[in-house]
Amino acid sequence: MDEQNLNRRQILGGAVVSAGAVALLGQLGSGSAQAAEATQPAVANIPDQGPAQAPPIKSIKDKVAYITGGSSGIGLGIARALHEQGAKVVIGNLDDKQFADALKMFPPNDPRVATVVHNVMERDQWEARADEIEKKFGPVDILVNNAGVGVQAGVLNGTYNDWEWLMGVNLWGPIYGCKTFAARMRARPNAGCHIVTTTSTSGVLVGLPNGIYAVTKIAATGLMEQLRADLRATNIGTSALIPGITQTNISQSESHRPDALKNERHTQRVRPGRSVPVRQRLLSGIARRIRSPSVGSWSMASSTTICSSARRRNTGQGVEARGYAMIESMVFVHAAAAEHPGRGIAANRYLFTPIYAQEVTHRRATRKRDIKGV
Repeated sequence: MDEQNLNRRQILGGAVVSAGAVALLGQLGSGSAQAAEATQPAVANIPDQGPAQAPPIKSIKDKVAYITGGSSGIGLGIARALHEQGAKVVIGNLDDKQFADALKMFPPNDPRVATVVHNVMERDQWEARADEIEKKFGPVDILVNNAGVGVQAGVLNGTYNDWEWLMGVNLWGPIYGCKTFAARMRARPNAGCHIVTTTSTSGVLVGLPNGIYAVTKIAATGLMEQLRADLRATNIGTSALIPGITQTNISQSESHRPDALKNERHTQRVRPGRSVPVRQRLLSGIARRIRSPSVGSWSMASSTTICSSARRRNTGQGVEARGYAMIESMVFVHAAAAEHPGRGIAANRYLFTPIYAQEVTHRRATRKRDIKGV
């Protein structure tokens, strides 16, 4: 297998996704998921909540998949992998400038590949694109909300234009996508469907100088987590795909910013004597050191990152620290319920949803598994 195909497989293969996603992306992966290097701490006070949601999709063959931001990077890799598994793929992008190069990755004039120009920030375009895709291929079975942009702007030093642009693409885009296609998917209860949203490591860990981007990705991760709870008893599976540093075109985001949201004088912070944007230098430097991108997947039902062993080593410490910080910040009060029987709130009430407990059980039962791929 050539290096380009290997990298694409590894991008997807590193992701071991949540319960509803195993059939969707799991079979596209490479190698096998390894047990955690360290012994997992015991999870106390979590009652049995039954099995997690079963994968709604058993086979990708002949499924219709729509991938926003699918003309390059991770989106194109997902489109190619789904196509290889027999799906009909529709690649969406803000404009048609990258379509010619993207289509070179598929057989010439392939009847299972189509493109659409789509600005994910425009709410009205979503229904129109859904109708367009249905007219050509039939209803969408798999939605991949992959379009995303980023700037090196902090929560306080970023402009309102920065906020509106990143929120528009990274959060409102997935919201529009979920609202549009979930309704259509639920109208076909016997059809297995799936919704994926690409977020970021910044969607679970903060600290880099990209505060606005991090906020949008945390929100997008929360969107998929809530959607998992809302759709757990339906024909729709859900996943949040969380890439680490990956060589994509996101460093060129500024060239796609709408005129109405451009800053009066756009500048990127650079080191003294340097003229290359910070993020571009960061990505190119990491790309030289890392031969293959690694991608993790945030489990929509738990507070741990479920991913390849390499990804676990890279991000597990931060995710563990975040989880324990949440636990240690809580004040546990038990006296009221004990002193006034019948007036206390049952412990299970604060589970809110069974998905967290179900995911812990599911993940521990399936930690060692072979995923077909390379």
